[in-house]
Amino acid sequence: MRQKGQPPARGWTRVRRSLSRGLCWTVPALLALVAPVEAQQSSSVLGTVVSSGSLRPLAGAQVYVEGTDRGTLTDANGRFALTGLSGSQVTINVVMIGYREVSTTVPVGATDVRIELSESALALDQIVVTGQVGGTQRRAIGNSIASVNAAEAVEIAPISSVQELINGRAPGVVIMPGTGMIGSGSVVRVRGNSTFSLSGDPLIYVDGVRVLNESGSGISIQAFSSGVISRLNDFSPEDIESIEILKGPAAATLYGTEASRGVINIITKKGAPGGTRYTLSVTQGANWFMNPEGRMPVNYWRAPSGEVQTLNITKREREAGRPIFRTGRVQEYSASVSGGSDALRYYLGFDMEDAEGAERNNWKEQISTRANLQILPHENVDVSVSVGYVKNDIQLSCEGGCGGAMWGAVFSNPALLGENCTESSPYGCGFTRGFQSAPPERYYLFDATQGIDRFTGSVTGSWKTFPWLTQRLTVGTDFTSEQNEEFQPRISPQADTMIYFLGPTGSLGYKYQTRRTHYNNTFDYAATLNTNLRENLSSATSFGVQYYQKRIEFIGVQGNEFAAPGLETVEAAARKTYTADDYLDNNTLGLYAQQQFGLNDRLFLTAAARVDNNSAFGSDLDWVIYPKASLSWVLNEEPAIGERLPDFIDGLKLRLAYGQSGQQPLSFSALRTYEAITGPFDSPAVSPNTVGNPELGPERGHEIEAGFDAALWDDKIGLEFTYYHKRTTDAILLRNSAPSSGFTQPRYVNAGEIVNRGIEALLNLQLMRRDNFSWNATLTAATNGAEVTKLVGGDTTIISGYTQHKIGYAPRSWFAEKVVSAEFDPATNTISNVMCDDGVGGVTPCYNEAGQVVAPRLYIGRTTPSFEGSVSTSLRFWNQLTLYALVDVKTGYRKLDNNLRARCQVFSLCRENYFPEEYDPALIAQIRSNGPLRTFVFTDASFAKLREISLQYAVPQSIMSRIGARAGSINVAARNLHTWTSYTGLDPENQFLEGGNVGLEQSNLPQLASFVTTFRVSF
Repeated sequence: MRQKGQPPARGWTRVRRSLSRGLCWTVPALLALVAPVEAQQSSSVLGTVVSSGSLRPLAGAQVYVEGTDRGTLTDANGRFALTGLSGSQVTINVVMIGYREVSTTVPVGATDVRIELSESALALDQIVVTGQVGGTQRRAIGNSIASVNAAEAVEIAPISSVQELINGRAPGVVIMPGTGMIGSGSVVRVRGNSTFSLSGDPLIYVDGVRVLNESGSGISIQAFSSGVISRLNDFSPEDIESIEILKGPAAATLYGTEASRGVINIITKKGAPGGTRYTLSVTQGANWFMNPEGRMPVNYWRAPSGEVQTLNITKREREAGRPIFRTGRVQEYSASVSGGSDALRYYLGFDMEDAEGAERNNWKEQISTRANLQILPHENVDVSVSVGYVKNDIQLSCEGGCGGAMWGAVFSNPALLGENCTESSPYGCGFTRGFQSAPPERYYLFDATQGIDRFTGSVTGSWKTFPWLTQRLTVGTDFTSEQNEEFQPRISPQADTMIYFLGPTGSLGYKYQTRRTHYNNTFDYAATLNTNLRENLSSATSFGVQYYQKRIEFIGVQGNEFAAPGLETVEAAARKTYTADDYLDNNTLGLYAQQQFGLNDRLFLTAAARVDNNSAFGSDLDWVIYPKASLSWVLNEEPAIGERLPDFIDGLKLRLAYGQSGQQPLSFSALRTYEAITGPFDSPAVSPNTVGNPELGPERGHEIEAGFDAALWDDKIGLEFTYYHKRTTDAILLRNSAPSSGFTQPRYVNAGEIVNRGIEALLNLQLMRRDNFSWNATLTAATNGAEVTKLVGGDTTIISGYTQHKIGYAPRSWFAEKVVSAEFDPATNTISNVMCDDGVGGVTPCYNEAGQVVAPRLYIGRTTPSFEGSVSTSLRFWNQLTLYALVDVKTGYRKLDNNLRARCQVFSLCRENYFPEEYDPALIAQIRSNGPLRTFVFTDASFAKLREISLQYAVPQSIMSRIGARAGSINVAARNLHTWTSYTGLDPENQFLEGGNVGLEQSNLPQLASFVTTFRVSF
């Protein structure tokens, strides 16, 4: 039997052993399949085209000999062969969309030519996903689209999740994690917070299919803390080719209701014509809580003797041989096969991840498989099949609101040490070893797990019916079966001291289980008519119809008090205390039409409109219309303008866009509902529940953005700049119902208006390129100024605890009384004359004569960053060794350090509690207020973090060819090695993700440092 807190076998151990045995047979078999290298004729040139960032082979690049008709395309392995050449040397040109053209001279007869392509600064001809059939060239798009080259990033950086893949690489997209627990998630915010009460999560698409995008799911205990799990991280980064992010209504109009928060399009890897390519990778490493003894707080207590004692619980437990935190192992195994012909292309991928967290009962086990198939039976027909399956098991530690090892350690108390316990001490004193409430072993007794089975599949057929008409139909589904469970077995009273912390009833055990099944179905038809109205005037007319269906089925049970040890089912519990069975449906039907004109392939005007209806709209609302218009102008290609531009400008595109989109209400929020209850004489009855709102409609985002893209100084600098102004009207708020209505639950109303504005910039720099050295860098920066501009009903402020929605300020901002001065008398150890800011430039007493706080609450700061940016750099030595680093920056916001509040105001554990004469009296006045005055806990959470650093060695082909391999690399990488911040808490990123992301940290495990080594080989 496994010990509590250790990963269950479940079949994972068997799978891992089988895989290990299978690899022993598979690798030799794959080597046997590799054809021997043929002797090459002297009139040929053989080589490989790779990306300069990661040396990843590039398929589909055009390779041709200058001055001749000799040319070819690279195959799935990036290889090319040019035959029938004459002379001693030739000049080879390599062209690929999205990359800079390269020209190089090589000797005829060479068999090991390697040509590196670097990404183009402007890449106007690159195709991106926009909702139009076949995608759209960047030159024709009037809005900004953030692109992440996932395949490149995964090969060079320590990335284990999609959120890590996006973070720091897309300006305007903020990733806000909750905790450092393995398997936990983050919230994603695109261009700020634009709602009062709804989710701010963007839409997620995978290969054209809308998928479940919850940023928070998990067990009931964890829902109150930061241990929620993001469904975005179910997808393996190893299977992703690229990610494209539409940032707001101006770009996402064609995606309709629900797209106002932005759209994340995930494009998975596909096969390419040419030989079969086999790729294997193995990752081994570790996660750990860096420097816990220096970061966990030292707590104080005054003994009855008057002596002030301190406790560093992390150090004490380590010295006793019971370290609170461990170094968790990380291992991942990936394999893929890709290739194809002109008529059939394929990609098969497999990924297995096993990771342990810094706490003993935190781990993650995930298996991902993907199969993509592209069939081209005719030159005008293209059928693509995309299928992915994920099995994921995660165990989360108890933290935040439910106690746990972090809770007990952060609020540890010298008074609870055995030598300090007296008969009047708290129950169980001494057994806690100084931990608050209970030692870590108490929380290792129960499991808090989530199991996921997820299938995502789609079929997309494109048919070029006529030279001027192309049609596309996508049908797909995203099915997620989610099982959340809390389980504590019955504990024998004679077993150990845990009985002191569980009590006679709690030691009998319990089991709580919920099962949720999510269905997301997509039906998407679109057609585009392309015509040339004149020689220099093109027209693209698109129209489409989309139907999205979402269904959630829920069942939950709980049983308490097992009759005997060893029982594990709810049915075996003596008391069934909770049962639930429910479901909800949500359906969206949308139609759109778009007209685009292109003049000389450099000036593009686009106009579109989408009409939507959603089942969650109020009964008084039918269809909503979202319009769109944009302009894109490639200035450098205009003869009259391009020749007048300065010589250092190689490319310049101006863009302007306006669009609207929406965010639907929650299902049933517009309906009047009643609750089933037990009536008189135990008969069934109903009671009013929610009053409903027949006028409830979607939040509407209105956005205008303007910017430019430029390539400068011989394409060595790429610059993207965007200004955006997004106005969200009819923002939805959950407001309390009037007691006189008889309905007990709050109702959703369209309550006001929120404005988000800011700038986004991305700068790509090719700083140096020499034969044996190159240096590239990327800088991103984005600002966000959010403001509530209108509230309905004459309100100017909506208060929710210490956060407020107030006109003139960012939504959900911090407000509190500001203590400016106080007087401290050391002789009597008392505080007096406590004065607060009166909000109009003066001061006022904080308390009235009755001791009540009467000072006004004033603005303290935002709960989300107003600035985010990153700096990444890549240095290449001798074309073999690559050093890469990424620094992530977020500033302009404050967090509620609830660790500090509870330590100082609740448990009296701070140094300030015992040496008040050494501190500002205004601070001591807040601490001694026992809660009402607490400005000191809203601390600046700005930070810069060394997010990623890696060193990659590309093994020479002469070595890899000895085992029949085409390429190989060894990558040593680390993550979260250092943070620069003045934040008072454990980690400026930590926060509860429950309650609309309120920016509160309480006993959350910090972001873990990690170190991994990856071996990658391709055949």
